[in-house]
Amino acid sequence: LYASMIPAKEVGGDLYDFFIEDEKLYFIVGDVSGKGVPASLVMAVTCRLFRTISSHFDTPEGIMTALNNSLSENNASNMFCTAFVGILDLRTGTLKYCNAGHNAPVLVTEGGTSFMEVNPNLPLGLFPDFPYEGQSMNIARNTGIYIYTDGVTEAENTDKELYSDERLLDFIRNNADSDSQDMVEASFADIARHADGADQSDDITVMYFRYR
Repeated sequence: LYASMIPAKEVGGDLYDFFIEDEKLYFIVGDVSGKGVPASLVMAVTCRLFRTISSHFDTPEGIMTALNNSLSENNASNMFCTAFVGILDLRTGTLKYCNAGHNAPVLVTEGGTSFMEVNPNLPLGLFPDFPYEGQSMNIARNTGIYIYTDGVTEAENTDKELYSDERLLDFIRNNADSDSQDMVEASFADIARHADGADQSDDITVMYFRYR
């Protein structure tokens, strides 16, 4: 597993975190609305809450519901956070996940590369007690999961052309045999080639892991 972020400003609003407990990988990738210091504060709170909350729940939807209720309290600025939370059982390959208005991750298997099917749900922080729906799937050995924020697919070049979902799938398909660090670093390089010197307008975050 490897993850990294390139903030658009000195501080960013994207977030990622992961840890292993009881042979299960817990992970989150998120994107806070807005930029700069306000977004970075919400980002920091979300990361801290994820670590604290995850030990009390065994499902991603439980984690997401608790995150949402905490972030919805005293949210006078109406900021929100899209997020993707997953729990991978490293013994069985069972992946449980929950999406909160976030981009669908990319699934990399021997059979091909495609976006995962996700229930959209609402972003975090908007309405308390929202009923988040979780999903699950079994993944085979050597399956890869590419999780990212919209700063990837919405990166623009000097002609205002987006990097796009299509180019992302093509890139991942052409690099499907890469290890996790190479995948992430090559992804940033490809986005930079597309931007061709254009200013970065949004944080860019990528997490990639292969299940062995």
